[in-house]
Amino acid sequence: MVNITELCGINMFDKMAQQLELQTLGKGKSDFKITKQEFDDFCKEFLFEQIKGEFNLGEAFCKKYDEPNYVLSILPDRSAKAHIKKFYIK
Repeated sequence: MVNITELCGINMFDKMAQQLELQTLGKGKSDFKITKQEFDDFCKEFLFEQIKGEFNLGEAFCKKYDEPNYVLSILPDRSAKAHIKKFYIK
């Protein structure tokens, strides 16, 4: 069976990887950083959001810091935390 996404020349994983690269390494707010203490405080505040179940960690981070990173906003909490530590903590 032929994969329809490959047949049409659309590879969703390539598109996601390109978007992630642009958002984390490309133009825009790539110079935005927070301290480790600010991140720890954010994580404590996030506990309330987590109980309500309205946002995941990445969504809450993007919302609080007005950071337009779609990929971060859809990552599972554990991956979002690692992503934030790698790209946003000074």
